[in-house]
Amino acid sequence: MKEINIKIPASPEITESASFVMLGDGFDEIEALAPVDVMRRAGMSVFTVSMTENRVVRGATGNLVIADMAISGLNPKMIDWLIFPGADKSEAAVNISLELQAIVKSHWEKGGNIAAICAAPALVLGPLGIIAGVNAAGYPFLKEDFEKNGGIYSDAAVVESNHLITSKDPGTTLEFALAIVRKAIGAETEKALREGMVIS
Repeated sequence: MKEINIKIPASPEITESASFVMLGDGFDEIEALAPVDVMRRAGMSVFTVSMTENRVVRGATGNLVIADMAISGLNPKMIDWLIFPGADKSEAAVNISLELQAIVKSHWEKGGNIAAICAAPALVLGPLGIIAGVNAAGYPFLKEDFEKNGGIYSDAAVVESNHLITSKDPGTTLEFALAIVRKAIGAETEKALREGMVIS
């Protein structure tokens, strides 16, 4: 295979609170990039973050994505929403580092917003105690992992609480993204997006 060099653009300078979609190797591309698209259509400030210092991240189906920034560029003080797509149980995307675990826990304990879809509620949020005693959605085949960490499993497409949005699987991604928009900006923006994107 021929090696090709590409120039990776500089990371953006974050000057106000924003939403951050976390990308680790093996992340589900639909669950990560569709919400980025929808949130940007809504006018939200959203950035992708590699969970390592390598900004080129491999998705579950082999797509290579250049994240907006590496993990070292994530300033916890600027986080509004932290968003986690799912991945296979063995992948780095849902086996997060101790450094990132500390950021997530601190953000949550301060009342910060978190959204997670598919495997992420069980495998990312579960071990951190975030879904303990909480109704939440997630990938059906990980129900046992979900409940092992005290989560109350829901078969709904999307479940919302004060600072947490969870969703079931790749097929519920657009509803997941729209729920974030509704919570962050309001129902009128969500309605306009649904009309413009022809989502019933």
